[in-house]
Amino acid sequence: MSKYIEIIDKHLSIWSDSNRARRRKAIEEIYAQDCIVVDPFYPEVFRGHDALMTLIDEVQGKFPGFVFIKTSQDEHHNVAKFTWNYGPVGGQPGVTGEDFFFIEEGLIQHLYIFIDKPGD
Repeated sequence: MSKYIEIIDKHLSIWSDSNRARRRKAIEEIYAQDCIVVDPFYPEVFRGHDALMTLIDEVQGKFPGFVFIKTSQDEHHNVAKFTWNYGPVGGQPGVTGEDFFFIEEGLIQHLYIFIDKPGD
């Protein structure tokens, strides 16, 4: 069994959860306080829990009702990568991509998001 499966699954749950209080609590459980998040659609790097909450709020605002579903995963040492679909529950994915984590002391330190171009 993957040693990071719980972190990956909780990460996807966080990004799919529209309940801000529950999401904030979960972020504090799996992300380092000074985590770094890099998203290809934003020129700035997001740092820390507050910035991560802002990013997730923006993504959910653009795609209300969408959820993330993991499609594959791999890991070694303190790095995990996985692919995902993002779309309405039970519907076709509107977006697909891949995330990479760097994990230390059981917390996500760095998250790099890659989003597939349509038709990839």
